[in-house]
Amino acid sequence: MPRRLPHILCFAPYTDWSIHSARQVTILQGLRQRGCSVTYVTCDGAFSDCDLLQASTGAPAQKPANACLFCQARVSTRLAGWGMPFRWLGQWLTTEDRKAAGRWVQSLKTQDYITATHDDWAVGSWVKSSVHRHFRHNVLNMDDLSTAAVFGSYLYSGLLACFGLSRIFDEEKPDAQLLFNGRMAPTRIALELAKARGVRTICEERAHVPGRLQLYDNANCQDISGAAALWSDWKNVPLAADEIAEVGAVLAERWHGRSIDVTMFSSGVGAGGDVWKTLNLDRAKPLYVLFSSSIDEAAGLDISRDTFPTQFAWIDATINYAASHPDIQLVIRVHPNAGSKKSLGTNPQDSAYFESLNGRLPPNVRLVPGDDPISSYDLAVAATVGLIWFSQMGLEMAALGRPVIRVAGSTFVEHADFIQAPRSPAKYTAALDQFSAGRNGIDWAATIQAWRCAHVYFLRRAFPFPLVKQPNWFVGEPAYETMDALQPGRDATLDHICDVFMTGKALYAPAETRPPALAAQERELIAARIAPYNT
Repeated sequence: MPRRLPHILCFAPYTDWSIHSARQVTILQGLRQRGCSVTYVTCDGAFSDCDLLQASTGAPAQKPANACLFCQARVSTRLAGWGMPFRWLGQWLTTEDRKAAGRWVQSLKTQDYITATHDDWAVGSWVKSSVHRHFRHNVLNMDDLSTAAVFGSYLYSGLLACFGLSRIFDEEKPDAQLLFNGRMAPTRIALELAKARGVRTICEERAHVPGRLQLYDNANCQDISGAAALWSDWKNVPLAADEIAEVGAVLAERWHGRSIDVTMFSSGVGAGGDVWKTLNLDRAKPLYVLFSSSIDEAAGLDISRDTFPTQFAWIDATINYAASHPDIQLVIRVHPNAGSKKSLGTNPQDSAYFESLNGRLPPNVRLVPGDDPISSYDLAVAATVGLIWFSQMGLEMAALGRPVIRVAGSTFVEHADFIQAPRSPAKYTAALDQFSAGRNGIDWAATIQAWRCAHVYFLRRAFPFPLVKQPNWFVGEPAYETMDALQPGRDATLDHICDVFMTGKALYAPAETRPPALAAQERELIAARIAPYNT
């Protein structure tokens, strides 16, 4: 008997975010071309709150009454134009579901919202990341009436998602699921319900390099286990010349402010003027540069804090260190996404903390606000040592040949052993002491590891996907005119992704074995790439 081809479910409540829906539809159409059956389910205004309509990231403070209707109209038009059959989530919901969800939320104490469960569904835990992002708050104050009201709304919507999706899974019996992100409340719920049923989910997210996408196997987009395993597999493999050129081009775009990645907030090297003169710094003294992280989007996850309980406590400790070491200089670079012209909204808790630092900094400490034109990359080049919570800047600084100290985990750089990671306040102080007399040249072993890691981070774990054009970071459009372009053998990435769904294939191939002699060439080529930043 021939093997039954798999049935794929795609729950896409945010189809209006076209960079993701265009890629999902392309993958689904490719699976259909290979004989698979697919079901595409999108949202018909089922939820009282939506991640696409959060005021903190630019939506109107008051959700327009017709917002969902307009969204449904755009979604219907888009999917019709793409030739993608779809169904509305509301087909699996009833009036009684809405009443039951309302009664459930009303039965809860606000202090119990974060841990709220319904049957076996950890709804509070699954929606909290969206609530953090709704306000751009690092910490949720459940005594605040507006915070509690919004959390209650997400709980209500989350339970409706549980009701509808559980029925979809029971009815459709999918073999696998394609999903966007897996972090936002409804997609996190779809991921967790699938895992409970043993249904493999592949989550799709944008990559840091335009034109590429990242995939997560049975994990949300902030899970680092897959990337960590990929890094572990490849970290001892020398980069080939073409790989150094490719990742070098990516890094150069970032260092010079030319990248269109949404996480690219800083101007490039030289664009913000002479940081030594602007900040009245002494070139003869060691310069410690602390880069804060924009942490509210990750605040709903279980981020390990190896050394300090909060980012604010770490910054305070570093300021105190500088106060007791007047022969060093400390610059605190506030993450531009905490609140600047380029940021996606403003984090009010971060803003209040950094404003509180004004007037109480020692003479050898400078604060560079998020909207300051000073380039983070000029600071990185000037630095004796970089200090990070978990910022990606740590990886980029290490690739420049700078030593870096990290104090928080559960992000990709947690597994970068070329970055120092003290595990106590005393060990953090000892790590800072290493650089009080200045830097001692480039640690080439660490720098080469940083370049290998950057290649994994930006390129190896991200799949090129030319079948969808990306005119802006959030916009996607099919780059093909007929379904023939999606036939087997036409696009290597699509072939691979379809194999993942159809045969259970792993996302990544194992690392290659390369000749040791390649390592000598690797150092020479990397040294040439970073020489302009080390004169």
